[in-house]
Amino acid sequence: MALGALLLAASLAAGSPAAPASNGMPVKLSADRPTSLSSRLESEKPTLFLFYRPESAMERSLADQYQKELAGRVGLRWIAVKSGSEALPKQYEIQETPTGLVFDRRGKLVVRSSDPAALRTGVNQALGVMRIDWAADDDPRMAEVEKLLGRRVAGGILRTMSLQPQYLAYINDLSRKAHFSDGFLDRRTKEMIATYVSALNKCKY
Repeated sequence: MALGALLLAASLAAGSPAAPASNGMPVKLSADRPTSLSSRLESEKPTLFLFYRPESAMERSLADQYQKELAGRVGLRWIAVKSGSEALPKQYEIQETPTGLVFDRRGKLVVRSSDPAALRTGVNQALGVMRIDWAADDDPRMAEVEKLLGRRVAGGILRTMSLQPQYLAYINDLSRKAHFSDGFLDRRTKEMIATYVSALNKCKY
């Protein structure tokens, strides 16, 4: 009994996870309680928080449409609003419904809008955020990276090193010398080996 009581106490002390597994279904958050939305994010996925009025057929239909389109790909958090004076809508200054907030997998707010087209654009942008962190397009380090390399870097393995532009420049220089110049093996043989290994690994590079 004592052991059981200790285990129960430990379980209660640990509390419930901040963002319960949604299994593709929308998680309903209470509009009556202030909550940090960043503590309710879906793990490793973008999250859409939708403030809407279920009594409105149009807004309910929009919520259903988002669920059909995004379930399994995006964490869905629905907040049913009645008056707009509830604690959570007031906390996030929701002026109209439906209003959606889209966060990427790293917890960055990508878009806040009442326009369905803008929300879909934001969701697509959030879905494009990779698991490995790298400099965003508007990060000054990206401009430095592209200046050092002399070309645009849209994604891929080079961009994963964009947080340290100088290191990326050194690695890129070493890679070009190792792969694209004659040495013990000539360049053509090196590229044939690299192509074959990439094909075996199903690597597009």
